[in-house]
Amino acid sequence: MIYPAILSVIARELYRRLPTASLVKDNIEYHNVFRGRDAVERLLSILRTHDRNLAVLVGRALDGQNFFHEVNYEHRLRDSVDELYQFRESIEATMGLSAGERSAIGSKRPDNEVNDLDVPTGVFTVLTDCYSPTCTRERTCYSINCPRKAAKVWETIYQIASKSHTSIYKALKRSHSQETLQGEEIRNLWIHSVPKELVEATQAEERKRQECIYELIYTELDFVRDLQYVHNFWVKPLITQDIIPDERREHFVQEVFWNVADIEKVNSQMARVLSERQKNHYWIESIGDIMLEYACEFDPFVAYGAHQIIGKFYFELEKKRNPRFAAFVEETERKPESRRLELNGYLTKPTTRLGRYNLLLREILKRTPEDNPDRKLIPQIMELITEFLVQVNAEAGNSENLFNLQQIENRLSFKTSDEFDLKLREPGRQLIMKGRMKRKGNTSSDASDLQLFLFDHYLVFAKIKYHNHLEYYKVYRKPIPLELLTASLPKDNSNNRAKRASSILPYSRSATLVSSSTSIQPKSSTSETILASKSGNFTITFYHHGRRGMPPLTLYTAGESSRKAWSENIKRQQSILGEKRRIFSMKPLVSKEFTTNNKINSSSVLHENDGPRVVIGADQGVYITDTTKVTADDDIDVEPVQSTTRILHVEKVSQISLVNQSLLLVLSDKTLWAFPYEMMVSGELQLKSVRPISQHAAFFYVGECMGKTLVCVVKTSALTPTTIRVLEPVAAEEDKKSRRAFIKRLVRSGTENLKPYKDLYLPSEASAINLLRTKMCVSCPQEIGVIDMKTFEVQALLDPDDEELSFVFNRQDIRPVSIYRIQFAEYLVCYNEFAFCVDQRGRFKRSSCRIDWESTPDSFALCYPYILAFEPEFIEVRNILTGTLDQRIRGTNIRCTNTGASGKDQIHVAMNDAENDGYQVLYQLDLVKQHVDFLPQLPVLNGNSAW
Repeated sequence: MIYPAILSVIARELYRRLPTASLVKDNIEYHNVFRGRDAVERLLSILRTHDRNLAVLVGRALDGQNFFHEVNYEHRLRDSVDELYQFRESIEATMGLSAGERSAIGSKRPDNEVNDLDVPTGVFTVLTDCYSPTCTRERTCYSINCPRKAAKVWETIYQIASKSHTSIYKALKRSHSQETLQGEEIRNLWIHSVPKELVEATQAEERKRQECIYELIYTELDFVRDLQYVHNFWVKPLITQDIIPDERREHFVQEVFWNVADIEKVNSQMARVLSERQKNHYWIESIGDIMLEYACEFDPFVAYGAHQIIGKFYFELEKKRNPRFAAFVEETERKPESRRLELNGYLTKPTTRLGRYNLLLREILKRTPEDNPDRKLIPQIMELITEFLVQVNAEAGNSENLFNLQQIENRLSFKTSDEFDLKLREPGRQLIMKGRMKRKGNTSSDASDLQLFLFDHYLVFAKIKYHNHLEYYKVYRKPIPLELLTASLPKDNSNNRAKRASSILPYSRSATLVSSSTSIQPKSSTSETILASKSGNFTITFYHHGRRGMPPLTLYTAGESSRKAWSENIKRQQSILGEKRRIFSMKPLVSKEFTTNNKINSSSVLHENDGPRVVIGADQGVYITDTTKVTADDDIDVEPVQSTTRILHVEKVSQISLVNQSLLLVLSDKTLWAFPYEMMVSGELQLKSVRPISQHAAFFYVGECMGKTLVCVVKTSALTPTTIRVLEPVAAEEDKKSRRAFIKRLVRSGTENLKPYKDLYLPSEASAINLLRTKMCVSCPQEIGVIDMKTFEVQALLDPDDEELSFVFNRQDIRPVSIYRIQFAEYLVCYNEFAFCVDQRGRFKRSSCRIDWESTPDSFALCYPYILAFEPEFIEVRNILTGTLDQRIRGTNIRCTNTGASGKDQIHVAMNDAENDGYQVLYQLDLVKQHVDFLPQLPVLNGNSAW
């Protein structure tokens, strides 16, 4: 229960409940603001009353102690949707908080942020309880000081104040308020500044137009006087007096007041010309010519608006650090010339004044006759001012974001061993969200707080330390790239503990970051799980995927709205980042056909006259698609394949490949089979009609070498670790009697279509094979062997005498996977932890870069100049020329089913279907069209190449 009479309690609760957002008033965008109507609604719920007048009274009591203020510092709280207000924020609140966070924080702020507030104090006596036990609101007691009697008096005061739009305190002084209002009204009306005869002779519509013109002129004069007040009572004393130390005095005045003198110069001239026309003519025919002349010189407004947030920061910081300056501020703001308005109110006037011009001009235009020159001039002026307003909003947002990033970079520090460059000053860098979370639930200790920064590319966790009235941040753990981040909510873990919590990114055809609800994540600790399940603990668990990832981290937010804001902002930025870095798009080939119990292991494309068909090898057999719309044209929509047919009923098909589009090789349970094209397209592969090519085969590889297509079958046994049988496909002879006779001979002797080329023996177990122009490269556990296919001599790929390769030779826990020729006499060697380039002598190429994988890939695919590394959770797309990580594709149980090495096929990848739980989907990776035209081409090998 909240005792509504204590203003400090009301203030804290209002700050906790009242959400802020980015809103527009007079074409100016204000951040971290709320509407007057929303404040009144929250006060009604806090006070547990339906009396809106009472809520406004309490709100004005808080407003009177500067707990919040109108954005233009012009009036107190009003129950209106058109009036915007801001809380009096600390300098930390103005630093590092982007517009995106301000609009997404939600309805409840963290307890530590609320408790640290410098809130108003006092007792609102109208809401106190009477000490008499017999006193009720319907029947008050005898005491003249009874709070319930005072409530009726306050209601009367509010009615007076609301009619005159003055403060409560002015309403208490009725006679003085009436005199002031009457004086201001006389001054602010055109009819009181011209002879009565002229007023009577003027038509009603023209009289309203003259009133609008008069309002524009006298408000312009007021604006210029306010700027002159700032110069005379603030800038001059700060420069001439010993208030700010000499070494930073000029810099401070420049940062706080920026180019306000330039604005004063332009507007004072405009105000002088307008005033002269008003003196010379009681009845002003037009002002468009004057306004158009000077509106073209409003550029200083843009520069000032962009710098305003920075000036406010330095002003508030100096007040906290410099007691002499704080005393000067308090003294100056109490002078009669300040009109009880603090400096921040004057510093916002240039920006708000620019937004007011169009409102005033619009009212003049409504009442301007068609034959008046202003009818054409005013729309031009308004359009010009609108362009300036757009620039102000854009430049202010960019300037604030850049300033926030600079402040964070200056205050953020790493452990000596964990130095990390976040590149916060790169063009386009953004701070998306900033806030605090706790490492432990149900605690109010600041020691458990962590500061989180969500940038457009990383999520950073930091501990908070205070020094000289500023926050400083010590990085708590390694920053997480957004592509490797999963933010998991407790409800995501409730369905199936064995499954990964739903990843933040769902799959869509245009998306490049694919995730699933069934991918495997590191498990949180038992204590974290128990704490997360307690009521009132709004937890969020952060997972850092990849080889260099950290253990899961569970943190506690202030409430559900805060947790939702973090989740949504991370999801949104990941989607934006994925689309921005999209190198490969993903086209679905087969979906909702294969369950996770029938894993897709290999795929290939069969090119026919009616269009390509996809052949798939899975755990339960070989399948072929019935219909497909796969096309290379990106402008044509590609629909997923709807149906497949099983053409071979075998188990454990680990690999398939089409040889010259005439022979299908199938490796099933370590037995290699070869099926002719005619049997494949007939719709059924008959094992009884074909003899196996090889038994105990671990894998096979099809490639070009010595100008021929070769099939390399790798067999393992206890006696010989690796036997590589090289086979060469035999083309059908032209002089055969008929194709049917050829098929009969093929069926009769299943290996006649492949003739032996060479049997090779290696002393270590082979894990992969790559064929080059005249060489065969064999990946073994410790090294890559190179076999000359002319002499069949074997040598190591890497030169053991090359000291540049010590990072390879000194490691016994790494494994080579693949090798690719990428340039003339230049080869990319891929290990499971890194990749690098060597020349044909096996020496490290200094001109190239070393690539360190984020993951632990088990397969690779080359699409020059990109190398794709596959692991179960994501795909890394690296630029070979620069080594940069250009794209990450997220998923679950990812397998590369076709590397595209033949040159005729695209790269295929299979993974769990994020949209259909329990199913897999087969994708084709296509290079995004806009990248194709800019890619360097692979050079053509000449005849002198040794490899």
